[in-house]
Amino acid sequence: MSKGKNGQQIAQENIAKVEAWIAQRDAARDWEEYEYSGKINRRVLAEELDFAKSVCTQNKHVRSLLNEAEQRWFARKEESQASHEAARERAEKQSATVASNNNAMSMRIAELEAENRQLRKELKGYREQQAMVESGMAGFKL
Repeated sequence: MSKGKNGQQIAQENIAKVEAWIAQRDAARDWEEYEYSGKINRRVLAEELDFAKSVCTQNKHVRSLLNEAEQRWFARKEESQASHEAARERAEKQSATVASNNNAMSMRIAELEAENRQLRKELKGYREQQAMVESGMAGFKL
């Protein structure tokens, strides 16, 4: 404890330190350096502001300030991750649909190629018959 100060005075000083620290992080936009599992790293904060780590949990106002800052700084990150996850799922679903459609088209192409071969074979036979008729072979006179 600081000499000549009571607990309330020390608590007010700690609140002021945390408010100033949060304002600095907002200005510098470097809060991600202090992130630990989606929260502000309390140990690093306490060391930097020169107070006990327990201040972060025991001082209700400090705890509230930190929670608000975490919501502003790290909740967006979670929302962003959730939107990326949803986009990835949509892309996977679309990819599966496209793959299914490609398989169906490949099968249809194979069917059409087989039909095309059959029709060319039949056409060749008809052309041969037409050539025989035109050449005047016996039994095929005009």
